[in-house]
Amino acid sequence: MLGFLKKKLKDSIKKFSKKVESEEKAKPVPKAKEKKPAKPVKPEPKKKIKKPLEIIEKEIEHIKEEQEGVLEEQETEEIAEELPEQEVESIQEPVVKPAKLEQEEEIEEELHVEKPKIGLRQRLFKKITQRKIEAADLDGFFEEMEPDLLQANIAFEVIQFLKDQLRKSLEGREIKRSHVEDEITKALEIGLLKTVDQGRVDIEAVIKKCKSNNRPAVVVVIGFNGAGKTTSIAKLANYLKNKNYKPVLAAGDTWRAAAQEQLEYHGEKIGVKVIKHQYGADSAAVVFDAVKHAEAKGLDIVIADTAGRTHTNTNLMDELKKVCRVNKPDLKVLVVDSLTGNDAVEQAKTFDAEIGIDAVVLTKVDVNERGGAILSVAYAVKKPILFLGMGQKYEEFEQFDAQKFVKSLVE
Repeated sequence: MLGFLKKKLKDSIKKFSKKVESEEKAKPVPKAKEKKPAKPVKPEPKKKIKKPLEIIEKEIEHIKEEQEGVLEEQETEEIAEELPEQEVESIQEPVVKPAKLEQEEEIEEELHVEKPKIGLRQRLFKKITQRKIEAADLDGFFEEMEPDLLQANIAFEVIQFLKDQLRKSLEGREIKRSHVEDEITKALEIGLLKTVDQGRVDIEAVIKKCKSNNRPAVVVVIGFNGAGKTTSIAKLANYLKNKNYKPVLAAGDTWRAAAQEQLEYHGEKIGVKVIKHQYGADSAAVVFDAVKHAEAKGLDIVIADTAGRTHTNTNLMDELKKVCRVNKPDLKVLVVDSLTGNDAVEQAKTFDAEIGIDAVVLTKVDVNERGGAILSVAYAVKKPILFLGMGQKYEEFEQFDAQKFVKSLVE
């Protein structure tokens, strides 16, 4: 089941992980340049003790008063020899710093603030063991994976949604190279879960609510020709009967030859009564009579079959609207053949737009290797998946668990 999709997801994750893990790892770390032996440095002459500027100025003034210009010049030269170059310039043109700058320098000197430094060894270790996921990495990942996802019948809009989710989760993140596969698997799992987890319909809660109002719950089952509606109805009735609820079936498909006999056959097998009219009768009337029968007998739920129809057949869609208008169902359940592929999305969208569906049942999942329709239909109509039909036996009807389903895809 879903083997093709599982394999493609797993292969894509592994391929991307290996690429990220190995990239830049194999590149040699640039060698540090060899230092040439330093040239011998001549020892600098010892500097004399610096005199404060105030004392120097006073000495110059004193010299000016006692000696002539030549002596003054000689003394200035002697003082200049004792002072560093900057202090001589400051004597000639004293520089006054702004008060704000002086305060900042004083504070920095007092606090001795230093910025934390990352050593070369730490930087190299981080570069080798960690990898920043860039947008180009994710674009490359999806460029390789997109054809496989389309081949698995995943709609383009779902692929685009998964792209956006992975960008939000991974782009710009520093990830340890050894953890890349785990991280991308987690991110993809979150994206897939958001795709298929469209809430939950508790059919038992619906039955109990209707029962508290002294009436049976009404479920109308709709879908395309050959999707597996009749079998799914029998499986649902069997599922509820095993939980001690009392169902009745309405043979609302009055068009297809042998449709009523098929439903009666299933009813006899599971021990559930079927209400029917003649072929060609009004489908809405058949369901209405089944509801009256359930009220009279104190039954819990009416599950109504309807004629299979294409989503483009206007007359049959109008008939279905009448069934819902007359009987006001508590749930409208769309049955979709999971092998249909991307056309299942168009079916689901049209039925939802015309009738307004509440939940989806996907059939033939056990023989579906691709599985994309399950993701695509749930995302397209934003309605919960109620059950998965797994085979021909009545017990092969599994309540959908979004987390379990996604886990099975990425494990």
